[in-house]
Amino acid sequence: MAIVVAVDSGKYATKAVRRVTSGETKKIMFRTKMDETNETKTSDRKSCVALYAGNRFMIGDSAETVDYEKSKATDLHKICAYVAISKLIEEDESEVVLAIGCPLSIFSNVEERDKYKKYFFGSGDISISINGKAKNFTIKNVIVCPESSGIIFGNHKTYKDKMVGVIDIGGLNTNCAVYDKLNPIKSTMFTTNLGANILTNDLKQTLNSSYPEANIQDWQMESIISDGFIKSHKEESALLLAKFSEKHLRAILEECKRKGWDLNNLDLIFVGGGSKLLEREIREFTLPETIISETAEWDNAEGFLTVGELNG
Repeated sequence: MAIVVAVDSGKYATKAVRRVTSGETKKIMFRTKMDETNETKTSDRKSCVALYAGNRFMIGDSAETVDYEKSKATDLHKICAYVAISKLIEEDESEVVLAIGCPLSIFSNVEERDKYKKYFFGSGDISISINGKAKNFTIKNVIVCPESSGIIFGNHKTYKDKMVGVIDIGGLNTNCAVYDKLNPIKSTMFTTNLGANILTNDLKQTLNSSYPEANIQDWQMESIISDGFIKSHKEESALLLAKFSEKHLRAILEECKRKGWDLNNLDLIFVGGGSKLLEREIREFTLPETIISETAEWDNAEGFLTVGELNG
């Protein structure tokens, strides 16, 4: 019997889940970064060395190269998906159903969605080595799920009779769709490049331009956004960050309006890691009923797992 593995390979992190015999889920998360390497293994638990198709890559935190392409049909995302599968399946499990998300701009196009499915299916028979240990498995089927849908399908009993707008703020992209009784309304679906990485990169440049002596680095930005200021210019930077984050959220909401969303009369759910960074602004500029998921980073992967188990 094939094992269902759900993968949400975001521009910031790859998340994957599977069900184990006890009914609980087994999870894995690592940074979606990849570099070619001469190393054969790494002791960093958040990284690994993957040998695939004759090429050796460092995957995870110890790598440096990220992908800012809007597409996810890239070597980086495919290899990260195969690494995630390898880490979640046991030695005696050789057949896998892969449930994977794709941007709404791809999902809404049948031809592009089919290409996406074939890309991750590959040859079907996958041979990959993780830190020198060979893993071989066969992908029996690939189920493509729309990004943003995870929280809906993962909580289908809650939303089976409701209409809600889901705003999924990922690393590079933000995927948005209105779901009516679990079904996405096609005319409301869109993908925009207003993800958290875009916010943090633009904000870093603005802060360094405003306060050049600070010399702020990428690794500081998540903490700075969470704090709401930089320590050397606390009051000034707090105003700058607030305005910058507000502008970013308003840009997302304006895109929703352009797609016909009635934001004054629509229940909203925010998911994705970026929703946590913008939590203050979301609370201030949307309706009181708006939900910010407590499990924002995992909603897509866990929802895709439900879809895979029902359709695998």
